[in-house]
Amino acid sequence: MALDRLKCLILEISPIVVGVFFALTAQHSLAQAWKPEKAVEVVVSSAPGGSNDRVARIIQKIVQDQKLVATPVAVLNKPGGNQTISRAYINQNPGDAHYLEIGNPTLIANQVVGRQLYTDFTPIALMINEFAAFTVRADSPFRNAQDLIAQLRKDPGSVVIGVSNLGGTNHLTLSLLAKAGGVDIKRLRVVVFKTNAEGLTALLGGHIHLVTSAVATAIGQMREGKAKIISVSSPLRMAGDLAQVPTLREQGYDVSLSNWRAIIGPKGLTAAQIGYWEAVLAKVVATAEWKSTLEQQFWDGNFLRSNEFAKYMDNEYAQTKPVMLELGLSR
Repeated sequence: MALDRLKCLILEISPIVVGVFFALTAQHSLAQAWKPEKAVEVVVSSAPGGSNDRVARIIQKIVQDQKLVATPVAVLNKPGGNQTISRAYINQNPGDAHYLEIGNPTLIANQVVGRQLYTDFTPIALMINEFAAFTVRADSPFRNAQDLIAQLRKDPGSVVIGVSNLGGTNHLTLSLLAKAGGVDIKRLRVVVFKTNAEGLTALLGGHIHLVTSAVATAIGQMREGKAKIISVSSPLRMAGDLAQVPTLREQGYDVSLSNWRAIIGPKGLTAAQIGYWEAVLAKVVATAEWKSTLEQQFWDGNFLRSNEFAKYMDNEYAQTKPVMLELGLSR
């Protein structure tokens, strides 16, 4: 009798199990089904030659050289509008994964100031972190971030600091450091230059006291002995030429922020489309060419897939919005 009941139970359950199996199989097949059917555009929100452009073109080169995508992949530069023009362009094609864009922290800043919502785009993958260097002249009395903070506490206006963009990552990193050191960030004496390179020229000429810039911009002057990097914003100490440079955290300031680069898409992309590009980009970051580029550019490889990248942006929004508000840079 018990055996008969067991047989009946198996017969009742079997159709359900079979149905679930086929449903999961169909879902998996659907997730693998999408692939590009026409040329892919990787849009860059700045002019050729900058870091955003370099990231786009090395990805394009690896994808084409390794034949990771069957259709052509082109880089398209659309600068202007605080990077809103390029993003408005890709969002003219909702749900179309043939349009990608190089995302960076301006996505967050633009939402803070009310220009454009980062949540209106599809996060696909975080690719790199580019950390900030705090650079002074070789003969500067500042030996480290602690010396800098000590002077800023005495007189915030006595240190002239160069950045390339108010509200940009380097400016926010400086502000977070000052805040962590008990300095009134509204009293910082900040000078804005068109580029980090112009700021370094002013530094070497004795017109300003410190520049907060990308590490790669400052490393040449340090190698030539004209400048010294007193700290970096990476969470862990960097390698190579920077192995002797302490991080902000090592010096007692819990600050780490980066000018990250990522791949985003227009709103409305499906799980299958996101999964396709995650798989392609995972192959890109595994190549020797990608790893070599990271080393040359002093970029930190930090590959995060869509869900983790979305959380990363949410955390950065929560970290930087209060500082931008205090600086009068947000609504």
